[in-house]
Amino acid sequence: MKTFKSTMTAAVMALTLSACGDTPKAPPPAPRKAAAPAPAPVEQKTEASATPANAFVYTYSPVGKRDPFRSPLEELGPVARDAPERACNEPLCVFDLDQLKLVAVVTGDASPLAMVEDPLGRGHIVRRNTRVGRQGGKVTQILRDSVTVTEVFTGAKGELISNPVSLQLKADGAKDPAYNLMTGKNWE
Repeated sequence: MKTFKSTMTAAVMALTLSACGDTPKAPPPAPRKAAAPAPAPVEQKTEASATPANAFVYTYSPVGKRDPFRSPLEELGPVARDAPERACNEPLCVFDLDQLKLVAVVTGDASPLAMVEDPLGRGHIVRRNTRVGRQGGKVTQILRDSVTVTEVFTGAKGELISNPVSLQLKADGAKDPAYNLMTGKNWE
């Protein structure tokens, strides 16, 4: 094993020394040029001939470019405040108000909250000013047994019509009917 390592080391050193030989290589032959025209007289030097021919002169043109010292938001323009609010993008805006069921309410705090269940059985926490319903209504009031959602419509003459809708918490005495999951029938 030692002989193999020493043989390989000697071979690598020999190749390295042969590649780094001191013999200079001949430069490649220059391409032949056609008969050159007579040189121009030396007395006619101008500023253009003083710079090398291969020097590149860069010029900056700001046309069509954004000013890097201005905010991109300023370029968007002013935002119209009189425009109607966009459609609601929250998960509760997919359902109508009569499809939602009030499940729980937490009051007694400065910011009361409630839980609303959608038809798919998922619970959603709502606070004041949460968007609810397909008409984009907002939660305006949360009481200990109800939540009021106010929907705003534009009338035929342009007046704003507000429609408060109340979601009531189901009383403890009224229970959901109990079903037998095997047969699908009521126990009552």
